[in-house]
Amino acid sequence: MKRFILSVLVFGSMALFTGCANKVPAYAISTNNVVNLQGLSKDNGKVNLNNFTDSGRDESKVMCRLATPVGTASGETFASYIENAFKKELLVAGMYDPKSNITISANIDKLYGSTTIGNAYWEFTVTVKSSNGTSYQVHTRYDYESSFSAMSACSEMQRSFVPAVQKLIGDIVQNSKFVDLLK
Repeated sequence: MKRFILSVLVFGSMALFTGCANKVPAYAISTNNVVNLQGLSKDNGKVNLNNFTDSGRDESKVMCRLATPVGTASGETFASYIENAFKKELLVAGMYDPKSNITISANIDKLYGSTTIGNAYWEFTVTVKSSNGTSYQVHTRYDYESSFSAMSACSEMQRSFVPAVQKLIGDIVQNSKFVDLLK
């Protein structure tokens, strides 16, 4: 009987605190971001994007509860994922031109994901720069629901990355200094 109880506890713990690899979904364009960019495109020209970086960390996954990695589906870095997401927003808004003299780049200074119950969030600190010499820093936090179960918490962490990146891009674009990058 003791062996049975021990087995149940071991397997129950494994099921509760482990999970499988979670890949963040492909980026989905934010209507709000596109509308905001379209409003800016009337008074400003088109822009190009340069490689987004992350201070050489080249992160493409983070560990969730020390049990399972959460990462990009294709293994691209989070910085590249965010750059490609921003490029999609600019393309749909009609503001992207790879031949533009104005180039925007960014460094992901901080990227952090928490799955703590009652305090689950993605957090970004990003320095945005323009080829015209203008730059500014944006700090974004996207809160989401978590779970006691590691498998559920890590799945939610992975699912919440897209809306977190949408919020990050929105915070970059809605910053009053964004128009200075376009001049």
